[in-house]
Order: sequence, then structure tokens, then C-alpha cells
Amino acid sequence: YGTLPSRRALKNSRLVSQKDDVHLCIMCLRAIMNYQYGFNLVMSHPHAVNEIALSLNNKNSRMKALVLELLAAVCLVRGGHEIILAAFDNFKEVCKEKHRFERLMEYFRNEDSSIDFMVACMQFINIVVHSVEDMNFRVHLQYEFTKLGLEEFLQKSRHTESEKLQVQIQAYLDNVFDVGGLLEDAETKNVALEKVEELEEHLSHLTEKLLDLENENMMRVAELEKQLLQREKELEVVKVCWGAVGAVGSGEGSRPLWADARCPQETYEHTSHQVHTLRRMIKEKDEAFRRHYGSEPPSLPSAEPAPPPPAEPMEETLRLPPGKCPPAAPPLPGASPSIALTVGLSAIRIKKPIKTKFRLPVFNWTALKPSQISGTVFSELDDERVLEDLDLERFEELFKTKAQGPALDLVCAKSKAAQKVATKVTLLEANRAKNLAITLRKAGRSADEICRAIHTFDLATLPVDFVECLMRFLPTEAEAKALRQYERERKPLEELADEDRFMLQFSKVERLPQRMAIMAFLGNFAENIQMLTP
Repeated sequence: YGTLPSRRALKNSRLVSQKDDVHLCIMCLRAIMNYQYGFNLVMSHPHAVNEIALSLNNKNSRMKALVLELLAAVCLVRGGHEIILAAFDNFKEVCKEKHRFERLMEYFRNEDSSIDFMVACMQFINIVVHSVEDMNFRVHLQYEFTKLGLEEFLQKSRHTESEKLQVQIQAYLDNVFDVGGLLEDAETKNVALEKVEELEEHLSHLTEKLLDLENENMMRVAELEKQLLQREKELEVVKVCWGAVGAVGSGEGSRPLWADARCPQETYEHTSHQVHTLRRMIKEKDEAFRRHYGSEPPSLPSAEPAPPPPAEPMEETLRLPPGKCPPAAPPLPGASPSIALTVGLSAIRIKKPIKTKFRLPVFNWTALKPSQISGTVFSELDDERVLEDLDLERFEELFKTKAQGPALDLVCAKSKAAQKVATKVTLLEANRAKNLAITLRKAGRSADEICRAIHTFDLATLPVDFVECLMRFLPTEAEAKALRQYERERKPLEELADEDRFMLQFSKVERLPQRMAIMAFLGNFAENIQMLTP
């Protein structure tokens, strides 16, 4: 309507338009994407994000920074990560790149004068690499950028003056997966676990050996005490005999009768020597036990000599034939599998250990001394009778320990290495699986019953407390993926651990999180009303 513009003005307008039209479009798209409706339209368009990514082919650093900010925002929404990777695949094809992100890394290395662009670029790389949950995929994306020289460039640029850029660079370096370090840690952990298992087995062997040695030592001490008592009785009889013979000899006015009866004195000396020898042996055994085990040996009551028998009439004593000694007291009767030891009026039975086919758990207790069992159940317990009533094979099968050596009757025939029992396959993290097992044991319900109750919102079968506990074990995306993969490969479900089988069935419940939340709301509704009413 007015005067026509001059030719020069038109030329300048065209130059400005060619220079700024892409930048203007990106600004418009950013304004559109600030609203949910516009953002959804851009996300659903088949080519919009691809075109935004291709806008990186521009010399304007400020515009490239704006493009990367838009792409980072897209990457953070659900499903956006796949769209961004597809856009850069398209970029690689259109721009004839050898590797994906190659042009982006080229800009990042060469345009170090534009701090805003470098910050936006580093932020975009952080989001693309580290917003992925799958560890393997994350390592793959990390390797893509490592191949393009990212980590070397970051090491050189980490001391930049820009605080924002330093933050982004440090964030990337802090979240990098050191695959070699992880493998080394895993190997170290496996070696440590094997060492722990080996040490536990060794400790179990040593504990058994210690118990055997303690029992053997107790039996040996009991045997020596029995011999000591026997020798002391013999000694007392010899003393009485010697006194009687000496008295008669001194009353006849001739040389003593013991001159002809040498046997009593010889027997006395011999018996006395034996008693001293036995006492010394017991003492040495006790000291050796203390030195070896650093603890008090199993003690037995001290054996006081028995009172001498009443003296018989002298005529009876003197009727002993020449060279003959009074008869020794009969030895104490032995009992198998235990030894009866008489001390005063009480009898102590030192019981032999019962040999078992499998290794059984060891009680963490302190054994009573033989002098302490009088009046307790152990003094009246008959091991042989108990063993007759007990199915020992079944007992051992039920209570045998995890770490088992070869069977006792095959020790000499088989080598020490025994094949480990095949363990169940577990796909869950160890602590999570253990906590889930504890929770399921408390419920006392099968997986079918639990899943059926969730389908029907049955709070009578599943109390609200259990529902809230179970909500902590909703399957994660990684767990569900691993379980589906296991099932897809048609591997036998029987080989899965109980917790994994439950988690597989649990994850198949339709709209599981919503159902669990509804059950928790229903279960707590009355209580919430009561609290809110005032």
C-alpha cells in the first residue's frame, strides 16, 4: 500500500531471512514445546525430532546450544530416549557419518570458545548415557562416546574456568562405569566367597577334631584315675600286711620275719613307684592339654585313698604262705561305649562320642565337667537306649550341615574333593531375594493364593500389613525383563529359586501396582476416616 521498498532493502531482508530462518523455527518450536499439548504434538510427529537434530548442521553456536537443550528435554520423557537415538541414527545416514554422534563430538572439541554450547553439549551427553537403567546398554552408549575421544577430551577440559561446565564434566566422570574394575571386583568377590567357604569347612573340621581330642583326653584321664585308685588300694593292703608282719617279727626276739618275707616290701616299693608314675603322667597330660588348647582340661574329682580295711586277726595274717602277697582288689568293670569311674560313693560315666555319617552342627556350649553332672539328666541318660529309639540316619539327613566332607565309611576310598550340590538359579539381587523370602514365610501363603487374593482385592486372605510389606517387592523393569527372558528361552522353571518363581508369577498380575495401591487404600480406609473425623 505504501511506496515500494528499494532494491537494496529487499536484498538485505533476504540475507537476514536466510541466516535466521532456522534459528527462528527452533525458537518457535521451543515456545510450542513449553506447553503439554504442543510438546505432545511435536513428539507424535514422525519427522519433527529428526529435523530438530539435523538443525545441528549450523554455524551458529547459540542455536546449536538451543537445539541440544530441546533434544535433552525430549530424552528425559517416557519413550523419548529411543526417539533421540533414532533421530541421531537418521542424522548419521543423512550426513554420511561413520559413527553415530561423530559430528556432535567434532563440534564439541572444536568450538571451545562458546561455553554455552559446550555446557549444553555436555549436559545432553550426560542425559543420553546416564539416564538408561539397563547397565549393559549404558556401557554400550558410554563406549560409543569413548571411541570418539570423549574421555580424553574431558580429562584435558576438567580444569576449565566455567563452573557450569566443570559440574557437567565431573558428573559424567563420576557416573562412568569402570567395566574392568567391576570385573576385577566380581572376581575378587568370588575368590573371597570360595575362601570363606573353604575356611568354614576347615573350621568345622578343626572343631570336630578338637571335640574328638577333648573326648579322648577325658577318657584317658578317667582311665589313669581308675588305675591310680586301683594302685592306691593295693598300696593300702600292702601297708596293712607289712605292719602285721613287722609286729610279729619284733616279738619273737629273733631276726624279723620280713627278712624271709621279702615280697611285701618289694610289692610296696613297686606299687609306690607305680602310683608316683601315674600321678606324674596325669600332671603332664594336664599341662600338655593347657599348652595346646589354652584352656582348662576336663578335670575329674581328686581320688582320695580309700580307708584301709579292718585288720584281720594276726593268726590269719601270719598264715600267708612264704613269698605270697595279699590278693589285689579286682579291677573296676569296664563299660562300653562308656567308662564307669568310681569316686567315693558316686559313679561317673565318661561317654564315648557317637560317630556319624554326616557332619552335624556343633552346639556353642561349654561341656560340664564329670564332677558337675551328678544330679543332672546327663547322669541318668542312657545313650544306647536313646539310639535304639532314634532313627539316626533320618536324624542326620535332616540336620546335616551345608558343608559336607565325604562319608566317614568312604574316607579312605574317595578323594577329598566332593562335587558341590547344584544350586537353584536366581535372577534377583541376593539381599532382595532374602528379604522377599522372609516376607513370604510370614504370610504362610502360596504364590497362587497371594496372586488370586490380589486379583479379587481379598483383604481377608492378605492383611493390609502384608500388602504394604509386599509393595516394597513390586518387580522392577530390569527384574521383569530378566524373568521374561528366562521364560522366553524355555528354561525349566523348576530350576529357579522359590523367590524368583514367585516374582515371575507376581509380575504377571495385570495392573499390579494399581491393584496393590487400591488394597492398601481399602485396608487403611477406616483408620484414616477415624483419624480425619475430628
